[in-house]
Amino acid sequence: AKEDMGMAGRSEDEDDRDRRIRTAFNSLFHAARLAAMSYLATENARWGGIKRRLPQPYRNEFEEFINTLHIDYFYNGNYPANYEEEFEKWYKRVEEFVSELEEKSGR
Repeated sequence: AKEDMGMAGRSEDEDDRDRRIRTAFNSLFHAARLAAMSYLATENARWGGIKRRLPQPYRNEFEEFINTLHIDYFYNGNYPANYEEEFEKWYKRVEEFVSELEEKSGR
């Protein structure tokens, strides 16, 4: 995710920059999804099922990752103009989410 975001900042091609920004945000979502799958000890990668199985407060946070990182920023391309700053904010949130699930699962 960080590599794509760094490359986006250096890209002179607008389409390449957009693709890398979207991919960077989606990579954060993917990290959260993998952490949730590990926590739930499931191979089911469908995010709707993962969300339903997660206990609170992880369910709400995972839903935010879905709606913002995966749908709004990746699919719809509605990331903010200050995308680098926004990325850092979400990176920290995902990192905390992953760490908490890892700690709770004892893995």
